[in-house]
Amino acid sequence: MIINLLFLFMAIATVVALIPALSTILQMAQQSDGLNCPGYSYQGDPAAKLSYNDTLQSSTLACLAINLYLPYIVLAVLIGGVSRLLMGGGQPGIV
Repeated sequence: MIINLLFLFMAIATVVALIPALSTILQMAQQSDGLNCPGYSYQGDPAAKLSYNDTLQSSTLACLAINLYLPYIVLAVLIGGVSRLLMGGGQPGIV
């Protein structure tokens, strides 16, 4: 169980370390030269060239999926790690 707990903490630390990189990539996809997501402002400036542009097409379903991407990854790691920790807790043969 201690080894599984160590693996859980390592997985959480890895996910936390990757969040800024994933967030940057997802923000690049939301720009007006990509998906053109409504409400997106490039570096906080709504007048910037890469901010949301009304005149271009936008895929709202893809934008919604991008907004939910990071929370679902974090949730999957937490649920998978905790279930793995609890699954192998009382059985000596499972690592």
